[in-house]
Amino acid sequence: MRGEGGRSETGRPRTNEEVAVNIGSGPPVGASPKGSGAPPPGFAQGDFDDKTAYTLTFQNLTYKVTVKQSSGDGGKTQRDLLKNISGEARHGEILAIVGPSGAGKSTLLDALAGRITASSLEGVILANGKPVDGKQFRKLSGYVMQDDALFPHLTVKETLLFSARLRLPGDMPMDVKAARVDMLIATLGLRDCADTRIGNEQVRGVSGGERRRVSIGVDLIHDPAVLFLDEPTSGLDSTSSLNVVQNLYQIATNRRRTILMTIHQPSFRILELIHKFMILSRGSLVYSGTYPDLSIFLTDYGRRVPDHVNVMEFALDLIEELQDSPQGIARLAEFNSTRSKMQSSLSSLSNVGHLADDVDYATGPLMETLTLCHRNVVNIVRTPELFVSGLGLMIVTGLVMGSLFYNVENNESGTSDRKSFFAFACALLLFGAVSALPVFLLERNIFMRETSRGAYRTFSYVVANGVVFLPFFFIQALLFTLASYFLVGLSLEPAAFFLFTTTIFLTITVGNTFVTFLSSLVPDFIAGNTIITAITSFFFLFSGFFIPKADIPDYWIWFHYLSTFKYPVELLQKIEYSHIDKWGNGTSGSDEARKLGLGGVSVRVNLAVLVAMVVVYRILFYVGLRVRSSNMRK
Repeated sequence: MRGEGGRSETGRPRTNEEVAVNIGSGPPVGASPKGSGAPPPGFAQGDFDDKTAYTLTFQNLTYKVTVKQSSGDGGKTQRDLLKNISGEARHGEILAIVGPSGAGKSTLLDALAGRITASSLEGVILANGKPVDGKQFRKLSGYVMQDDALFPHLTVKETLLFSARLRLPGDMPMDVKAARVDMLIATLGLRDCADTRIGNEQVRGVSGGERRRVSIGVDLIHDPAVLFLDEPTSGLDSTSSLNVVQNLYQIATNRRRTILMTIHQPSFRILELIHKFMILSRGSLVYSGTYPDLSIFLTDYGRRVPDHVNVMEFALDLIEELQDSPQGIARLAEFNSTRSKMQSSLSSLSNVGHLADDVDYATGPLMETLTLCHRNVVNIVRTPELFVSGLGLMIVTGLVMGSLFYNVENNESGTSDRKSFFAFACALLLFGAVSALPVFLLERNIFMRETSRGAYRTFSYVVANGVVFLPFFFIQALLFTLASYFLVGLSLEPAAFFLFTTTIFLTITVGNTFVTFLSSLVPDFIAGNTIITAITSFFFLFSGFFIPKADIPDYWIWFHYLSTFKYPVELLQKIEYSHIDKWGNGTSGSDEARKLGLGGVSVRVNLAVLVAMVVVYRILFYVGLRVRSSNMRK
């Protein structure tokens, strides 16, 4: 007899009043407060209830990948990650995909969520009897990844508010969006930590269980009809795991939502909250049904479950045992298939609506961009390593450079000093841009999670990511100029000062845009740091400072023209000499510029080239994100 958890002693799911769920003091999403017939504040009548409920049916799903043979002869073979998987996930229920490591749980979840390209996946997936369009379905559903990709410096409430502004309709009033966030916070039991920052290894924040519930909330804010969760209890203690699944149970039953989740080894109390299970082993379906029926299934197979033993643990132990024999899993999968056919075919679909013809983004590009800009500003202000220390570094770097090249003279020695100052200043600014790589990689993970379900356009993110940092880069450039310009003794002409500051600003922007672009391609920080440093070093080598342009081999000259150092170093020299009337030997600064081979350098052209570099790297950043944002297995 089971007297706790999500089912009564008779084995039926407990009602909302019976189930013991710690969801804070607020009612479930969409439920009316006791004693009131009106919907809760912030939820217009029909906000949720008119939404279509979806039943997913999938038949004969097969997914194969090509892998190298272990023999080492270079040959390749096909490996089945999914083998003819069929089943059904109903609205109002939780379907848990269980199995040992390598069973294919996440692969099946990705297949159903539209995260595997259709050309690579065999079989049929239907939503309410209609074929599923991957792009359309991803916007109708939510997908909670195993790793919590959240901004550490935002609070719980801010995280959900920004998600609401991006995922809810643009014409919905902000007070309604805020009320929905408050209701979701109550439902997920996050009221006590609503104003606490998410945190990370460096910043103290919410607990692991609370962070996981925030991740779920981000994908619940628009009330998706179907919610996919990859190992939502991974890394959590038993109490936190139970709280998470209890929240999901409430959402499924109260909101008629379809919830599919993978889970490695659920506890007994979690088992009682899950309506149906699919147990996988090596890509094969070895059981599909309810938890109470699992014991009967194993008995029919010839393995009676001993008394006082967790049936799921017994089943998983049996699977581990059968995996050691060549045909063990195949026989169990065949037994499950035969038994299912004898009992009944797949249940008929309920008439619960049709798949929507088209689903657009919730808000327009302008609102998306403004919201993302706002979120970025909050993160910049709350990230000391990006804001305060970044500005401080510019001051210190400028003072050090100014003291090294103090009060240069207008003679041959001054020419060498000026060129060295300009070159090393650009080097420090461009090499220093790599320090922002960890932040960009974190943002990339969050971007992939959000855009994989259609939260906003890639274009909006690229624009917001670029625009919001421009004032910060300009302040950095101005501080560096003020700290170094007068110490070095450069031209006091206002135009020269203005053009110097502009060039430094564009150099910082080019460096950061270049790092941003590569951050969309590299797999991790170590690889990214290595690649960015190597390419930037080559840019410096072929800039013309170490090796004159005339001495660069023809097959490397293209690198000279692509160099991010070439144009700012030439530009800074040209600006300086163009504003010096008298040189030490009786000539002008313009004469000295021609002597240095800068006569053909145009200030306007070089400025335009730097602006073009920013635009091109930003476009390449967009392309890199578009490739990644599909977030699909091939």
